[in-house]
Amino acid sequence: MKRTLLRIALLLLPLVAYPETVDLGTHGTFSIAVPRDWKLASHKEEDSGYAITLSPPASENAKCLINITFVAEPKSVSKETVDEEVLSVCDQFVDQSVEKKKTLRDFGSTSGAYGSYCVFTDASMVGQTPKHDEFKVIGIGIVHFRDDVMAAISLAAEEENSADFLAMLAAVKSATLSPARAAP
Repeated sequence: MKRTLLRIALLLLPLVAYPETVDLGTHGTFSIAVPRDWKLASHKEEDSGYAITLSPPASENAKCLINITFVAEPKSVSKETVDEEVLSVCDQFVDQSVEKKKTLRDFGSTSGAYGSYCVFTDASMVGQTPKHDEFKVIGIGIVHFRDDVMAAISLAAEEENSADFLAMLAAVKSATLSPARAAP
């Protein structure tokens, strides 16, 4: 067990994260620890939210998409409801996966946020030579930040236990949403 943790720590050492923020206006400030040498790009989606992409250096084959959505009619959403939504969204990946089933995993809770995800291995990609922007493994999930802000998460990489996948997972787990600043 100690060797496994040491290996993971050594794999992640070159990917030490640094904080980035995206101003969501009246919905607050989104903060995330971006892996070193990765880039964050954000795009406002009219009034419905933001699309945030975390991209590794060109030599790596991974991508993290975070689609932040502003909920028009905020209401309390339980962790169980988020889990049910994740399982529903993941139905489309089961048949083409190696796993052939959905297994919920927890993103963990930070600052009141909670979420879950499932990981799938594309059966058609097993044994294939990796190609840039084609991914063997995908993680699909949802994070509930507040009753008025949720995010759909996609993590894509070559292997679930790769440094890239683990770095994206750590980044998502680090994400927080702070309240909007009051007008002066």
